[in-house]
Amino acid sequence: KVDTINGFTCENAAQESGICKDYIVRFQCPDSFCIDTGSTCWTPWFNRDDPSGTGDWETLEELREENPGLICDRPLDIDVQTASGDVLSSTGDVITLVDTSTGFICKNSDQTCGKCEDYRVRFQCPDKFCSTSPKCWTPWFDRDNPSGTGDWETLKDLYCENPGKICSSPLQIDVQTTFGGSVDSTGDVIAVADTASGFICKNSDQKCGKCKDYRVRFECSGNFCTERVCWTNWFDRDDSSGTGDWELLEDLQTDYPKKICETPLFIDVMTTDTNTRFCATGQISYVFSPTLGFVCRNDDQIGDRCHDYKVRFGCACDCNGTIL
Repeated sequence: KVDTINGFTCENAAQESGICKDYIVRFQCPDSFCIDTGSTCWTPWFNRDDPSGTGDWETLEELREENPGLICDRPLDIDVQTASGDVLSSTGDVITLVDTSTGFICKNSDQTCGKCEDYRVRFQCPDKFCSTSPKCWTPWFDRDNPSGTGDWETLKDLYCENPGKICSSPLQIDVQTTFGGSVDSTGDVIAVADTASGFICKNSDQKCGKCKDYRVRFECSGNFCTERVCWTNWFDRDDSSGTGDWELLEDLQTDYPKKICETPLFIDVMTTDTNTRFCATGQISYVFSPTLGFVCRNDDQIGDRCHDYKVRFGCACDCNGTIL
């Protein structure tokens, strides 16, 4: 059989000799498909979900809603890795779906071990889409120094300590010593330097026993570079007297109609008593997301219950400060 719907099939049983020849195939496609791959580019990596629920759902519909302007209308290809940068095929997970029309889905129920890995995705787009998207660099950040185990400039901590100052999907990371020297000039062994995790230099990896002191910045694109951000009031709808402190966006939007934008860009979380940012408390979050809200579960804490937290959201606003 040979057609443009199913492709090509040669069955050994149908041959007089008992075996088919080895064939290669090619297909003729419309001009719109045949874009020069040298004139394409890749979006940033996106990791909107993790497998703590029913699986890892990196769907295009939700990614576009949470990252307006960062994904083209018709991606040419999709690339999938684990959040730590390993290739998809290395995990052994059973993947439900991976394509350019829907995105990526891995269901926990399909896995032998009962849980998917945590994945990130990116999409290939025509160069015209990428070249028209505005780009900008964040300020420099230096949250740590090597006086402890090393210099840990991780995105998780930087997001928490600098709400609204770093985009959700950076394009590039730039690293220097605090004196402006390049990483290569130091001779340090670097553990991590990427846009998914940030930067880590461990003292234990260095011949001299100590890292240099580093600073980092990130390249961003799209609405982050052009939109003005305004912050909502603080909200505190729950406390930790039950299973924990549940400050979910959906509940807050119900309790406080028209006070929070539909799709926040950033989230900020503090304790209600001392105004301590969550990342400085040492507690473990179950949910920490501008599009989902914040949850601290008592069962996740070591020897203590959650503090009482309050949250606010960063939203796009107009020049008069009115949230859009």
